[in-house]
Amino acid sequence: MTLPEISGRARRRLVWVVPAVVAAVVVLLAVLTGPSSASTPNLPTMSAKALIVAVQRSTTTAFSGTVEETTNLGLPSLPGDARSASLSWTTFLSGTHSVRVWADGPDRQRLALVGELSEAEVVHNGRDLWTYTSHSNTASHTVLPAKSRDSAPAGTADPTPSAIADRLLAAITPSTEVRVAKTTTVAGRAAYVLSLAPRDGRSTVRKATIAIDAHRFVPLRVQIFGSGSAPALSVGFSDVSFSRPAADVFAFRVPKGAVIEKNPLTDARHEGYHHHFAGRSRTPDTAGPPSHAKPAVIGSGWTSVLEVHDLPGLGGGILQDATTSVGGGVRLLHTALLNVVFLPDGRAFVGAVRPAALEHIAATTPR
Repeated sequence: MTLPEISGRARRRLVWVVPAVVAAVVVLLAVLTGPSSASTPNLPTMSAKALIVAVQRSTTTAFSGTVEETTNLGLPSLPGDARSASLSWTTFLSGTHSVRVWADGPDRQRLALVGELSEAEVVHNGRDLWTYTSHSNTASHTVLPAKSRDSAPAGTADPTPSAIADRLLAAITPSTEVRVAKTTTVAGRAAYVLSLAPRDGRSTVRKATIAIDAHRFVPLRVQIFGSGSAPALSVGFSDVSFSRPAADVFAFRVPKGAVIEKNPLTDARHEGYHHHFAGRSRTPDTAGPPSHAKPAVIGSGWTSVLEVHDLPGLGGGILQDATTSVGGGVRLLHTALLNVVFLPDGRAFVGAVRPAALEHIAATTPR
């Protein structure tokens, strides 16, 4: 089927921009999981095209709720206390997490990652982006460039179902099979389910599903399936309200004695960013280019691959035991959905791409 082009304006209507704690790995892949339901409400029939148009036209931009996420890639347990909330990207590689979210349009969002022993927060209010981690009593403050106000700040649009759905919908091309699946219930709300399946055999994705609220036409849950019957990655609301959050929800106050550090969600020396510290500073504000080359996206759609230089955590051996040698000093991390090829020169190639295809891309991409 031929689907309508998604305009920039319509795409912005799809997105509830909530600050992210997950670095963008590959297009379509920063996804988590939510609870499922056996309920199949009786809803009027809608075509995939009509459903996408309804999502584009939705005017809902304010909400609050709880996102329950689970990642099941088959990775080994990672170091650290699973009961503690952390803004580290490795936090979301395995296990289940609960995230409280609030949003009021594209300029105001708040996210709280809740652990048994601590909490981590991200607050976006206008051009201000704050982070805070309670177990270390550390905070950061970034002033976003003015040009970012009409779009999602870098690295801040990943953890909500609608932000992920925006990426999936943007990838709809003739290489994707699109259909409407059986209706379901998410967070007590009736929902249509849009199913997307790549036709490209190099992709490890079997299908991706988006549960869309039947009345407000906003995404409530996204799931991505690999070869197994259960989702490998998915994100969804366990409860949601579409009432507008109070303005003071987005007001961040630096806790007493907090140490101000570099923002874990953005490069402290990224061009166009300015850092203002409200407390004691552990890392001075410095100018100049980043010490590492920026990640580059190779290809497009379902077989997009991210080239990363000196990937934090992995180069230090966190997942070293989970990799296998494929010769010439090259190592492969193979999971239920995501694969990573590590080269001896420090580069890593990450994608939902079958190992042979990923190894070929890594071998033929010049440094």
